[in-house]
This record gives sequence, C-alpha cells and structure tokens, in this order.
Amino acid sequence: MTAEVTRLDVTADLSLEVDGAPVRVTAQGGELDVVADDVRGFVLALRAAATARAGVAPGRADVGDLADALAGAGLTARLRSPAQDVVTVGAGVDSALGGLLLGTRLARPDALGIVRASVRARAVEATAAGALLLVGLAVLRRRTGR
Repeated sequence: MTAEVTRLDVTADLSLEVDGAPVRVTAQGGELDVVADDVRGFVLALRAAATARAGVAPGRADVGDLADALAGAGLTARLRSPAQDVVTVGAGVDSALGGLLLGTRLARPDALGIVRASVRARAVEATAAGALLLVGLAVLRRRTGR
C-alpha cells in the first residue's frame, strides 16, 4: 500500500530578512519562488539552521528528500537571485545535471545563476565592468589625441 499524497495549492507573499539581506517568498498554485538578494548567505543560513536542528549538516540525500516531497505534493520551487534562477526543484523537473551534482534529477541547477548569485561575484562583475569602461575611455582618448 502506498501513501496517498494530496496536491497542494499555495498562495503566499512573505518578505523577510536573513542576516540583513532581503528574501521574498511568493507562491501561486503549485509554483513557489524564493528570491534572495544574497543567495549564498541565505543557503548558508538555512544550512546552519538545519544543522542546529538535526545535529548533522544536510547533504545530497536531504536535497533529494526535499525534491521528492515537493514533487509528491505537485509543487515546484525556484531559488532565485534578483537576476535569475539558481536552482529549481520538485514537480516537472528532470535534470541529468541535478542528478550528478545534487543527487536527484528532480533538481535543476543553473550554473550561471549559481555563479552570478554570489554577492562576491556581483562585486567582481561590477569591478570588471568599471575597469572595461576605463580602458575603453583611455583607448578613445588616445585615438582622439586628447
């Protein structure tokens, strides 16, 4: 006998701060979105809370359990930075990359999103963009003879 799982329909709009960084959770139907300004800090805080609760740091099996529970309830959750998706888990997800990196095909990581979501990565991007702008201006000045 298998347990019957009820499909959930969720409506939510929650704003909070995790270590001073804004996080917004919204949901409509079976779609949940978690948007964190500092995704890395958010994940580290969740990991610390889970470790404190269970006494053991969460691992790949826990990601699989979460993804299975979400899929079983007909829910899809997306962790996002303000710019783009970082990882999608749950119903409707089938990712070979997720199986390889996270231990479940029910999780689809976005490699570029993971890199860009880091506060440090955004700072590096801004610095690099500024440096390119300065180099471009120097080249233009040199060509115009100023």
